[in-house]
Amino acid sequence: MHLQRQPNVFLLQQTVEAWRLVFYLGAAVYVFGAIFYALLGSGEIQPWAVPTKTDELQSLDDKDKETSAKEKKKEEMA
Repeated sequence: MHLQRQPNVFLLQQTVEAWRLVFYLGAAVYVFGAIFYALLGSGEIQPWAVPTKTDELQSLDDKDKETSAKEKKKEEMA
């Protein structure tokens, strides 16, 4: 079965009506996404997003490593 490729209607007809259709399609996608989120979305923090004590200690440890590396570079350059 051979499918014939159809030319793009929007490229062939660069008229106000064609661009209006493009605008309306884009607006419809945006509105659908907004309604979908409004109905099913939630602003509650999920359990996996709550930082734990281990995460905080790891973050502090990483900052200490970065600081010591920067200090070593400064000492080497001096």
